[in-house]
Amino acid sequence: MSAADPLQIQKAREVFFARKGLPVDQIGHSILRSWIRCADMGLDERAPPAIDAPSASEIRLLHEKHEALRRISRPELDALYSEAREISGIVILTNARGEILDAVGDPGFADKAAQVALRPGILWSEDGTGTNAIGTALAERRAVVVNGGEHYFQSHQVLTCSATPIIDPRGATIGVLDISVPASQQSGHVLGMVRMAVEQIEHRLFRNGFDGCRTLRFQTDPNLLGAAREGILVLKDGIVVAANRRGLSLVGRTWDGLDQLHVEEIFDTNAAHLASGRLKAQDGREFFAQFEGESLGPALSTAPQQSLEDIELSSIRQALEAHGGNVSAAARHLGIHRSTIYRRIHSV
Repeated sequence: MSAADPLQIQKAREVFFARKGLPVDQIGHSILRSWIRCADMGLDERAPPAIDAPSASEIRLLHEKHEALRRISRPELDALYSEAREISGIVILTNARGEILDAVGDPGFADKAAQVALRPGILWSEDGTGTNAIGTALAERRAVVVNGGEHYFQSHQVLTCSATPIIDPRGATIGVLDISVPASQQSGHVLGMVRMAVEQIEHRLFRNGFDGCRTLRFQTDPNLLGAAREGILVLKDGIVVAANRRGLSLVGRTWDGLDQLHVEEIFDTNAAHLASGRLKAQDGREFFAQFEGESLGPALSTAPQQSLEDIELSSIRQALEAHGGNVSAAARHLGIHRSTIYRRIHSV
């Protein structure tokens, strides 16, 4: 079953909205859970959602309030801007409520998107705008794609949206990054781009350090230290007080452990002897670790932090090499347009 199959989605809608049952085998479970939440809130899928258009002064105040989030996310919005235009879509940044802070991309689609309220200042949480990638990503705290008819409101079926929540070092959701395209557009690779961009944003949240704490960066591959895919744990008196998703995943923990998890429960050493270099976990796995401001030493070099553009360019070059320089084959492998490859290669 493909959740993106329009006929399958329509069948699921007919079953659900006619109250004939729950289409558990016809629609993705995250979408179905969202439909149930929206129905429980009394939303009418046939009625246009109520939109409270903010004034220019309200949008200005919203921007001022969230200037830090907008500033730290700006490199990713700029990097994804060209990609969004390439697929006739727009990149959207929201705050933790789902209020749109920025929307950039294809001008033609931006005009159409504005007609369904994809513009700054509009709230896209589930309670106001039904099932949509932004609101559902906030509700589920995970990456979500909502294709065409999977949107709760009929008027939003012209969209396909891919969104990932932005999580701060303490585990709180502070915003959402989304790419929305016409429902008729092929967009299988979009969620991967959004996830990569969010990793970069979340990684940047650790750049200024934490007062009175030690920041531990670690990975199984020393070349990933300094890159967005490194694990990060912030320690205070041997207790984990902040972390990124990658760090928690590497040690098999969740945000619930913050302020309680002691470093000795994770690594085969005590807090007093933790140092940069090789680090053994309690389960026997070996990591390469580096504390903020400390050197790994000549035997363990680290890679410089990569930008989103650097990562994309590296992936394109690897795909071209794997396919003998065949641009069409490399584009199919990466799920992007040929023109994107030409533009990336020739911009260097």
